[in-house]
Amino acid sequence: MAQAPNLLNLLSPYNIVIFMLVFTRLAGMLQTAPFFSSIQAPTMTKLWFAAIAAFIMYPLVFASKTYIAPRGMAEFLILIAFEFLIGYLIGFIANLIIEGVRMAGNIFSIQMALSMSEALDPATGISSNEMSKVYIYLTTLIFLGTGAYQMLFMTLFGSFSSLPIGSFPFFDAQIINSMLVLFAQIFKVAFGVALPVFSVLLISDILLGMMSKMMPQMNIYMVAIPVKIYIGLFLILAFLSATNVYLQGVIKNYMQALSLLFM
Repeated sequence: MAQAPNLLNLLSPYNIVIFMLVFTRLAGMLQTAPFFSSIQAPTMTKLWFAAIAAFIMYPLVFASKTYIAPRGMAEFLILIAFEFLIGYLIGFIANLIIEGVRMAGNIFSIQMALSMSEALDPATGISSNEMSKVYIYLTTLIFLGTGAYQMLFMTLFGSFSSLPIGSFPFFDAQIINSMLVLFAQIFKVAFGVALPVFSVLLISDILLGMMSKMMPQMNIYMVAIPVKIYIGLFLILAFLSATNVYLQGVIKNYMQALSLLFM
């Protein structure tokens, strides 16, 4: 059985090359993974975190002997690109849960007449409204509290067996179909979170529309906006516990499916 590198040959060019490839895949995942991609921390801090995590993971990858070392600089650069893309893909798929919750927040904002409050989110570089931010923070806390980040790192480590270093990443029809199923989860999460509140707000819109027909002299527009905001906030607080339970189950099942995909 192959042994992990000892201190005498730890800094050999061969070991440094393998470490760089492990570090690149890990850095690609952290670039798009939930929480890690949105945390407001200096770039050097993120790089050092990736380096420390790669240093912990590297001996296990080295001992498995499932990698193929590059034979030249050109091959090394190609492998660097492949490793980054694999890690980026793992983090991107995991982050679809956050995007589904962001979509639910956008639905709430439109129904509650708060869509005008959108502003540029410096963490993601895209426009977000306040309701989206609230649900993203909630989902991030659940992601950390349930230990889903541990499953994410386990998925990355398992990818070194299914997609070894030095091999061309090949995705057959079954893997692509599984990815498409995971991509579709963004709509399931969005409507699963938004549907209870959206349905009640839709009924309130219908009732307010009937009131405007019954009392044309009343300025229903000035009444509807604050009423919908108060109703929406009340419903969000009322369904907060159920939303927490729902998101815990969704995140757990989603991360298990992601682990099976890359293991």
